[in-house]
Amino acid sequence: MDAFVAAFESGTLPKERWTHGAHLLTGACYVHALGVSEATNRMRLHVRRYNEAVGGKNTETSGYHETITVAWIKLIGRLLRDVQPIARAEFAALAVEHFVRQGDIFRRYYDFDVAKSIEARQDWVQPTLQPLD
Repeated sequence: MDAFVAAFESGTLPKERWTHGAHLLTGACYVHALGVSEATNRMRLHVRRYNEAVGGKNTETSGYHETITVAWIKLIGRLLRDVQPIARAEFAALAVEHFVRQGDIFRRYYDFDVAKSIEARQDWVQPTLQPLD
């Protein structure tokens, strides 16, 4: 797990391994070790860097998405609060298992398509239907 996160942070993780589950695993490791605020900062920094390292771009229509990133970290943080105390590896596995098949989770929180919103990609947009934390 540490080697995976290190490869992501250094931009050497093969692009095909940077899946939804990998995002969740990394977010869970960060939240467990650093708390929600610093985990959010780390994800912001390293997702942007990683995208560029593998040839992607962070634009208003592709790459890093602020609202999705912040929302996932908040959801992972809430899960951690609910299951503590728990070891980091166990928590990371739990977070992936719990969230990996919930691709439509943002419909519970937003009354618009968050993924397609340019505003939400660029800046944090508060949920419109119910709070995340």
